[in-house]
Amino acid sequence: MLRISLTYKNAQAQFVHESGPIEFGRGPQRDVPRRVLLDPSVSGDQLRIEEAPLRRLLIQNLSKRFPVWLTGGQMIVPGGQCEAPLPVRLTIGETLLKAEEGGEGTYFESMRTVERPFRPGESNFLTGLPKEEGIDAATLARWFEAVVSVQRASVSSGEFYTQTARAVVELIGLDRGLVILKRGEGWEVIAHHDAESSHTTGASFSRGVLERVCQDKRTFYQDLADDAPSASLLEISAVVAAPILNDDGEVVGVVYGARLLKPGSFKLAIRPLEAQLVQVLATAVEAGLARAESEAQASRRRIQFEQFFSTELARELDRDPSLLEGREREITILFSDIRGFSRVSEKLTPRETCQLAGDVMERLTVRVLEFKGVVVGYSGDGMLAMWNAPTDQPDHAILACKAAIAMFAELPALDDLWRERIGGPLGIGIGINTGRALVGNTGSRTKFMYGPQGHAVNLASRVEGATKHLGVPVLMTGSTHEKLRGELPARKLCRVRVAGIDGAADLYELHTGSVDAAWQSLRAAYESALAHYEQGRFAEACRTLYPLVSGPEGQYDLPSLTLVGRCIECLKTPHKSFDPVVELVQK
Repeated sequence: MLRISLTYKNAQAQFVHESGPIEFGRGPQRDVPRRVLLDPSVSGDQLRIEEAPLRRLLIQNLSKRFPVWLTGGQMIVPGGQCEAPLPVRLTIGETLLKAEEGGEGTYFESMRTVERPFRPGESNFLTGLPKEEGIDAATLARWFEAVVSVQRASVSSGEFYTQTARAVVELIGLDRGLVILKRGEGWEVIAHHDAESSHTTGASFSRGVLERVCQDKRTFYQDLADDAPSASLLEISAVVAAPILNDDGEVVGVVYGARLLKPGSFKLAIRPLEAQLVQVLATAVEAGLARAESEAQASRRRIQFEQFFSTELARELDRDPSLLEGREREITILFSDIRGFSRVSEKLTPRETCQLAGDVMERLTVRVLEFKGVVVGYSGDGMLAMWNAPTDQPDHAILACKAAIAMFAELPALDDLWRERIGGPLGIGIGINTGRALVGNTGSRTKFMYGPQGHAVNLASRVEGATKHLGVPVLMTGSTHEKLRGELPARKLCRVRVAGIDGAADLYELHTGSVDAAWQSLRAAYESALAHYEQGRFAEACRTLYPLVSGPEGQYDLPSLTLVGRCIECLKTPHKSFDPVVELVQK
């Protein structure tokens, strides 16, 4: 037997499930008993649970889209299942579900039995709730309004607990209401409310009653005897105490009510229905605390996501965390680093070195996020970013290249800040590649690290390293260039084999300056010379390149100089076997 409670926004439902599986979702019931949920953020078929041996619960995620979250952040992926010890609290969409073990003496069974009559000198526990007479619609409406007002109050404010204590008095009709939270081995009254302000001991309570609540984790009510009550109960006619449980089923607090002895009047007992209402208020507090914890977890997730993602994407991921599951997809990867950082850091103090890296990474990160990229992480003076994960971006290659151009545009301002201190110009290198990779949590369960893995990532890293050898700030592979569809200026530089990677790749320079007639002429001449070189026409290549290397001193096009050098070497050794692919043996 399972006791199940469902909380969605300000609405709560509780019921008992006798045996066998039960399903939850927005769709209609079929072969298995079902509770239809009004939550639009769950699937038609979302969840199936069933009591398992050894006080455990079998949980199956029936959805093909949405995950199920257990307390502590454990995720059950769509189509997945797991077992968890009872009691269990889990989140589906915006709905909180709590399942507890049922059985003799449980709260739900007690609602169907009858209370024993009060006998002097004897304590009565809440073991039965007989049918109450004379409760009209107006009273019921007042009760529900009070419970809803408690649920709506913000848990982060004292008003949440104050409303609960007030409801014990004004809703139920007791003389005193307290909300008491467990603090280590002791107790602290968080809120109290008396029917009459003249009472001076409004915060007093019986520790014995609270200890019994902690021991049995059940709601108690007690009508006090005439003979020698404890000091804490001298003016008390009857008390009721309902536990507030956390996600692990442990007592973290108590909603406590008391009826006072009044001069010249008879003792008044706590009625079963009154005890039940105190239990309902305690459950409302539980739901509020669970909601607060859920919101805190969501806030922590958003903070974590916003370290890597744009604000808009962080909100989307918070709504659907399943987007972070590992999956293979085509992405565009960007690597960047600071040129000569090891040499530069020798001229700086450790504090200045960290400040330099921080200044550069902060500006480059802003540009990545501006063009809707994901900052995967930093490594010393380097940064890794990607596009088209976790959400689809049809123009991911274009966005990555635009980000690279914007990143390079940050150099003049950074150079003004640091040139004097580092003794020379500040430079960066950027490598871009498009390909398929496995994208997901590349860290561990304890340290989240969302990013890509695979050949495409390794190639992008090598392309960034190639910028040093080829003398250009931004390089991309042919797979990225193909997706630009001519929207951004680029020229083909060569075909290379890089260290640690089989096969060759075409490399293109992404132009970061103005696209004027001079640059267009340079691109046309260079690509013509490259075609001559790759086809073994070395002299023709040199003649084509001559105008590009005969400009004013110090203003040479470095790729043209490099290509002339290769052509000259081939002319000097005409009988040597020729391979147009450039070997880059260093990373």
